[in-house]
Amino acid sequence: MRVLLTLLIMALGLSAVPAASAPRKPYVREGWVVGVAYGPARAKIQGSDSLNTEWLEGPAQSIRLGRLLNPSLMVSYEHQAWLREQGFQELKIRAGVQLEALGVTAYPGRPGTAWNGLYLTAGGGYAHCRLTFLEPLAPDESPIGNTYEPIFTEDEFGWGWYGGLGYEFRISRSFAAGVLITYNRVEIGGSIYDNAQFVPLVASLNWNF
Repeated sequence: MRVLLTLLIMALGLSAVPAASAPRKPYVREGWVVGVAYGPARAKIQGSDSLNTEWLEGPAQSIRLGRLLNPSLMVSYEHQAWLREQGFQELKIRAGVQLEALGVTAYPGRPGTAWNGLYLTAGGGYAHCRLTFLEPLAPDESPIGNTYEPIFTEDEFGWGWYGGLGYEFRISRSFAAGVLITYNRVEIGGSIYDNAQFVPLVASLNWNF
């Protein structure tokens, strides 16, 4: 959460500082977009009896590669992921959920107004869930300094979808920072994961080129 707040404060500060040598040019949404985002999330997993959970905290990240069809509409590839790691006796348990989706993003606000930074996004695609158990290593047992090693890993696959609401703050003609909240749900139907849902609140950085 501290990282998220720091990024948002930086974005707001930078967007408020006028250019020293020339008038600011308007932010242009055109061409390709590359974006990254990171922040806290809550997730809930339904599966076998031992894996049914309440809402759990964990970090989330996303990567975006998009193409603007016009200044108000973009199609994109979206990678969204959540991870939780916690101890269990001497072991560590790591649960991860990923969604690889085709998405559509709409910017309904009128250009030149504060509402132009608002956007809606949704999409669906391929889902991947992983459960890993790790055991501790003896001191100096790992040549690269690892303290734990995996002893069990199980991957399961399915489909999922997401929907979200975000806002962008312009920093330069081709660069923007913002905040995004999404709801993600994946349907697996496996022996470990049946379904999972996670809700990230992330700070985002996006480049147009």
